[in-house]
Amino acid sequence: MIWVDRLMIAVDERPLGLAVDWPEIESRTGGALPADYREFCECFGMGEFCDYLTVYATRGGADSELADSQEANRRLVERHPVVMNGYRPYGLHRPGRSAGILQWGASSQGDEFAWLADESKEPDAWPVLAREDAGGWRRYDMSMSEFVYHLLVDESFEGFGGFGATGQAPYFTISP
Repeated sequence: MIWVDRLMIAVDERPLGLAVDWPEIESRTGGALPADYREFCECFGMGEFCDYLTVYATRGGADSELADSQEANRRLVERHPVVMNGYRPYGLHRPGRSAGILQWGASSQGDEFAWLADESKEPDAWPVLAREDAGGWRRYDMSMSEFVYHLLVDESFEGFGGFGATGQAPYFTISP
């Protein structure tokens, strides 16, 4: 995928080539995930961009921050239904239901990044949703990796919480 390649070049990294158990992870998240995201995980693994942005990824195998996060969000909503207000107007993604939020990342400043996951559409067509800590969701019709690339590299792209491309080289730190 072109955007994963662009991200690798922008942060001067080489693909890790992780072996990931996608059938297991996708069974936990409730269905197929975008090809762009799967490639991102296999190349980058777990880590953080510029001490700011974490994309929920994997160390390989069936390990998945994305699935862990989605399962935790589902449990939280079940125990405390008022939490569902934070997913308005879309709701939380649940298998067998219409479109909903499937969060794929967060920032150190409380920003949230997700897909508007919709089982009636191919996962590669899911738009990105982003919101600042207390704001509403904004929609971006692009892949996750394209969004991350623009956030880190494109100075004309609107950042979050004061973060965005700064003219300095972006970097990626692999989680231990």
